[in-house]
Amino acid sequence: QLVLMKKGRTRLEEDDCPICNLPLPLGRKQTGFQVCCMKEVCNGCVLATRKRGMWDCPFCRAPAPDESQVLAMIQKRVAAGDPVAIYFLGTKYHSGKYSLEKDVTRAVELYERA
Repeated sequence: QLVLMKKGRTRLEEDDCPICNLPLPLGRKQTGFQVCCMKEVCNGCVLATRKRGMWDCPFCRAPAPDESQVLAMIQKRVAAGDPVAIYFLGTKYHSGKYSLEKDVTRAVELYERA
């Protein structure tokens, strides 16, 4: 019976919160994606930083960006070659958010590049 318990599937390291190292919840409403550093942080860590009076990013402590600054931050990370940022920009082209024109072909190009 002990052998069966040890043979389960393990989650990837990127499925852990980068702050507390606990597995991220499967529900997307229980995590927050930080655009400044392209990290997904659990709501428990976000709440802990808010209780301490910090309203910046819980991971990199960058100030919360305005809606107009978000696209520039994403494109800066894409220029650096960050695959998570490239994929994230592709999702924004796919949905047409952040004043981007909806362009599925550009989104697919970014998905493949990531």
